[in-house]
Amino acid sequence: MIKILDKYNCCGCAACVQLCPKQCISFDEDMHGFRYPLVNEENCIECGICEKVCPVINQFEPRRPLEVYAAVNSNDEIRLASSSGGIFTMLAEYVLSVGGVVFGARFDENWEVMHDYTETPEALVAYRGSKYVQSRVGNTYVQAKKFLNEGRKVLYTGTSCQIAGLKKFLHREYDNLISVGVVCH
Repeated sequence: MIKILDKYNCCGCAACVQLCPKQCISFDEDMHGFRYPLVNEENCIECGICEKVCPVINQFEPRRPLEVYAAVNSNDEIRLASSSGGIFTMLAEYVLSVGGVVFGARFDENWEVMHDYTETPEALVAYRGSKYVQSRVGNTYVQAKKFLNEGRKVLYTGTSCQIAGLKKFLHREYDNLISVGVVCH
């Protein structure tokens, strides 16, 4: 069972929550608004899956980039409405044009930041721009895996911790997955 004794040892990716076979892990918010796993010990069967999927406990081998690119969107309106040159929109439009699905962070009706997906270019405006707070990942790893297994191209954007959580959750490489890690503040 996953026990977070020091908050430094949790990145808040929610992979443990989404993979728990007993759904006995929830996310509890601290006084600063950051979410951390909380285990209902009565329902826990101590299978250890939550610890195996944790990207902090089980870190990937360090890698160096093979290539590095820099780019900006040539559409002034999109670029100025974006935080990082509008490249998210370009990638998302490509994925949607081939029948794919785009995951990212957006505000919900209560102005809380959540991860969600879209299948339409019109909805991309909600995913543009930095949010500067921890997003609620919800069950987006489960949703992304479903789309990937259906053979659809998936673009998943999130912090590097969320991308690591997604990849640990998936437990294998997918040729139809494009993951984009954004720098968190």
